[in-house]
Amino acid sequence: MPVRLPGLSAMRSPSTSVLSFLRPFSFTTAVAQPPRETRPPARSPARSPTPSSTSRLQSINKDRMSVGGGAKGRSAAASTMHRLGQSYKERAAVGLLEKQSQIDFLKHRKISKDYLRQMPRRWVPGDVYSPHDLSPREMEKWRRKNPRQVDVVDQFGLRPLDMYKNFSLIQAFTTSSGQIKHSKETALRPVNQRKVAKMIRRIQGMGLYPTIHDHPELIRSDFYHPEQRRG
Repeated sequence: MPVRLPGLSAMRSPSTSVLSFLRPFSFTTAVAQPPRETRPPARSPARSPTPSSTSRLQSINKDRMSVGGGAKGRSAAASTMHRLGQSYKERAAVGLLEKQSQIDFLKHRKISKDYLRQMPRRWVPGDVYSPHDLSPREMEKWRRKNPRQVDVVDQFGLRPLDMYKNFSLIQAFTTSSGQIKHSKETALRPVNQRKVAKMIRRIQGMGLYPTIHDHPELIRSDFYHPEQRRG
């Protein structure tokens, strides 16, 4: 069977574009086609103009005037504003009174605390006292007194500047971090306290006594067992 050529089939069935091109040259009468329906273009609904802020205020005022009846509406609004102002003033006055009362309470409490600090005797509920008990002379008996202990330097007749080799004595006047103790802890007289402090600073400056811990000979028992130390 011979092979068909694509050109012959195309010539037998002409396309619509070819027919539309050859139609003016044909002698046959054209077939009338029904007319197409034409639809009018769709229109968007008309939007109402948005009222401005001025027109809104005017409409609100008109409504108020119509409801209140002119002068009556204005008088009612004025009375309402007056009542609101009075309520705000009353609240402000109450707030000021509460604040002032709180300030007075704090002042009185501070004064009472100051008086209690000046009174060496602490009163407890149920104590009975007379006016004489509140006198300064009687209150002096209740003051806390720190009686000075025995001065070691004066008691044993020591010369602090010559005791720089006595590490146990130096440890008694210094803390575990090598700082010199206060005279309240050492119970020394001011003269002896200055001499002991001078001796400790000298020996620390010479490097014979550590400045951040106790002497190694004094804390050796904390690190080694007594039997190991003997061996």
